[in-house]
Amino acid sequence: MSERPALSRSAEAIRASVFAELAPRLEAHARAGRDLVPLHLGDTHLPPPEAARFGRVEQGAYDAALYRYGAIPGVDALRAAFAEHLAAQDRGPRGIEPGRDVLVASGATHAVYCGLRAVLDPGDEVLVLAPYWPLSVGVVRAAGGVPVEVPLTTRLYADPSIDPADVLAEAAGPRTRALYLITPNNPDGYVLGAAQLARLARFARERDLWVLADEVYADYTYGAAHASIARLDGMAGRTLSAYSLSKSHALAGARVGFLVAPERVVSLARRVATHTVFNVPVAAQRVALAALGSGRGWIDVARGAYRQARDATLASLQGAPVVAPPPHGGSYVFVDFAGVLQGRPLRGLLEAAIDRGVLLAPGDGCGAAYATWARLCFTAVPPARLAEGLGRLREAIDAFG
Repeated sequence: MSERPALSRSAEAIRASVFAELAPRLEAHARAGRDLVPLHLGDTHLPPPEAARFGRVEQGAYDAALYRYGAIPGVDALRAAFAEHLAAQDRGPRGIEPGRDVLVASGATHAVYCGLRAVLDPGDEVLVLAPYWPLSVGVVRAAGGVPVEVPLTTRLYADPSIDPADVLAEAAGPRTRALYLITPNNPDGYVLGAAQLARLARFARERDLWVLADEVYADYTYGAAHASIARLDGMAGRTLSAYSLSKSHALAGARVGFLVAPERVVSLARRVATHTVFNVPVAAQRVALAALGSGRGWIDVARGAYRQARDATLASLQGAPVVAPPPHGGSYVFVDFAGVLQGRPLRGLLEAAIDRGVLLAPGDGCGAAYATWARLCFTAVPPARLAEGLGRLREAIDAFG
């Protein structure tokens, strides 16, 4: 008889932090009191819209509602405002009914989990377009699914004529239940075009699949046109679209995200949400509502700043033996360091970068096929700090080579 009960095998299959291997180097760097430019996390240095800042939203007299349980479905005005926001941007399915089709969640991570739990049974396979957001496959596993990685968007950068449906068909099987795509993609910024989305939609319809469309970076494209697969013929009833105010309005700390899906999906997803967070904090929802009411001006300014940061990042890598497809959107440049590594492990280069004071995210957290790649977030720090970090990275590349 064992002295300790066994742990969950499904939980053990969820990967630990992508930075676990780098932890000793990071700890030594911190102990030495050295400066580190954090280009690893997907965040922004910009403050949120002024109207949405904590302390401005709640002013004046004590408000008891902030300290009580909130409505389980979420603040009605917030769901309505978000539906209006999507309609104004031609995103998500047409004719959204806020009280029926919108789930308010504790961030997009929670929204995705609740949606997947509503449509997956244990063992169902989910085709995950790779490279992918590092948490996505863990969320699929937590929801009972089995992620099947399908390297695609880096291939599309090299050859846009590739039919994505043909690539998916090679990975699909009898247990395939859903397709998970991100556009603009995290980590490589690829924006799926209308023709590509049409092929993916046809693939989903022919195989009767659910589609989880992660559109959290939809506000940040740089010349490419974003489109929602839920708007294509026959897709509104099988598409779950995820959004996050963490990305659109710099509210990562507030943890407010949304799932827009058919009523029967939202009804089940809300049950899951109730049994995981009960209700999203009322204070956070009020901040989110203020952000949505602040207009598009803040987003437009942010997009311009992000584009400049993207261009500066790409310029800093010119002449280096790396592959860095110019991202169509999002907050990252995904860099293949194979030419620098020359067969050596990426960890050595990332440690050398840490020693010089800059941190990137290992690419294998975005898919098994990306062991020589790393993700660089160009929105995480102000321009001067970004330039400093990019200079340190270039020093590490030159010395390592």
